[in-house]
Amino acid sequence: MFLLAAVGIGFAAVPRVHNIVTDSRVDSRSIITGMNKSIAAIKTLTYLMVYTERLEEGAMHSDSSSVKFQRSPHKVFMKMSDGAEVLWCADANNGNAWVHPNSFPYVTLELDPDGAIMRKNQHHGVEHAGYDYFGNVLQQAADKYSKDFDSHFLYLGEITYRGIRCYNIEVIDPAFKYVPYTVQKGENIMSIAKKLGLNEYMIMIHNQLSTYNEVNKGQTIMVPCEYAKMITLYISKSSMLPVLLRVDDDMGLFEQYVFWNVKVNPAIAADEFSKDNKAYHF
Repeated sequence: MFLLAAVGIGFAAVPRVHNIVTDSRVDSRSIITGMNKSIAAIKTLTYLMVYTERLEEGAMHSDSSSVKFQRSPHKVFMKMSDGAEVLWCADANNGNAWVHPNSFPYVTLELDPDGAIMRKNQHHGVEHAGYDYFGNVLQQAADKYSKDFDSHFLYLGEITYRGIRCYNIEVIDPAFKYVPYTVQKGENIMSIAKKLGLNEYMIMIHNQLSTYNEVNKGQTIMVPCEYAKMITLYISKSSMLPVLLRVDDDMGLFEQYVFWNVKVNPAIAADEFSKDNKAYHF
C-alpha cells in the first residue's frame, strides 16, 4: 500500500495516439538510444508521478506521489497524496524502509521494501523509483529484438501531450502469451522477473500467489513471454525522458505511469534522505 499509494484521484488512461506528425529524420532505434543515454546521465531526480495499475480481479487503482531519487548511493523519498511518507536508503537501516502512514497510530514503521505489507497491491517496489527499472526492461527487449528491431519498436511520429512535445514509440509483441517456467534453486518471483525482463506482479497474480517468495525449486509456474503485449512511450523531445509509459497485456491496460515536473540532476541536500529531517514526520 505504500509505493505511490494513497487516496484514489480518478486518473483516466490516456489515448494511445493523437496529433501525429511524422519526421523521417528520426527512427525508433535512435530515440530509444537517446532515451537510454539520458537515463544513464541521471544522478538525482525529482518528479510527480500519476499512475494507474490493474490489481487482482481486474480492479483499477489510480493515484499519485512526489518522489526524490538519488542513484548512488541508491536513495528514495516518496510522499503520497494522503501525506504518507516513505524513505528508503540502500546503505541504511539494514535495507528496510522507514514508513510513516500519516494515520493512526501515527508511528514510524520499519518495513522490508519487498515484504507483504509494502508490496500489497503494488506492481513495483520502492527500488523501482526513477527511470532505471523501465530503462532496463526496454533495453532487454531491444537486445532480444536487435535483428528485427523496427518490427517491434515502432516510431509513430511526434505528438503533443499536455503541452509537451514528444516522440511516440510503441513496443509490440503480438505473440504475447504465458509459457511454463521451472523455478531454479534460490529463485523467487522477483529474481525470475529480473532475469527474464518481466513484470513480477504480473507473474505473481497470474499464478495466484500471495507473496513473491511462494515458489520452490523445481516448481513449474507460468510466466509471460515478454514484459507486455504492447508498451506505449511518450518521450519528451527536450529531455529525452519518458513523460508517459503505458503497458498493455492480453487483457488491455495493465499499468500506466505519467511523470510531471521532472527535474534532472537537481541539487538535493543530504538531509532530504534522512529520517531526522524536520520537514518529515518519521
